[in-house]
Amino acid sequence: MRGDASVQDANKALARYWFDEGWTRGNVGVADRVFAPGFLLDGEPVGPEGPRRSVRRRHAAFAGLTVEVGLQIAEGPWVATWFTTRATHVGEFAGIAPTGRTVTSEGVQLWRVEDGLVVEDRNVFDLWKVLSQLGATNRNG
Repeated sequence: MRGDASVQDANKALARYWFDEGWTRGNVGVADRVFAPGFLLDGEPVGPEGPRRSVRRRHAAFAGLTVEVGLQIAEGPWVATWFTTRATHVGEFAGIAPTGRTVTSEGVQLWRVEDGLVVEDRNVFDLWKVLSQLGATNRNG
């Protein structure tokens, strides 16, 4: 049982590492140390280039992007992470010109890890919250 706990702790640490190094610092060079060559994002094979591309796009649209890890739960090869993002809108995003507004949102990421690398990601992110903070949505409409 101790072996399982140490693997689960390592999987949690791997998720925190990517949120810190990849998302917050924008260091996409670490993607090959985090994601397997056949990495699947929502069932689509994207490899490490998929997460690198996502980080680059978000950093182009949002300055000062930070990701704060909240609750993490691990079981077997799976690790779930609840996270909060904060950033300032400085580039086009979802067809919206830069607003200079600071946005905050939340998400949950579910990773399957094998041999120390992420092989699958399923996630839910509150994009509506971001868009509403940018003035692109209307609760009444």
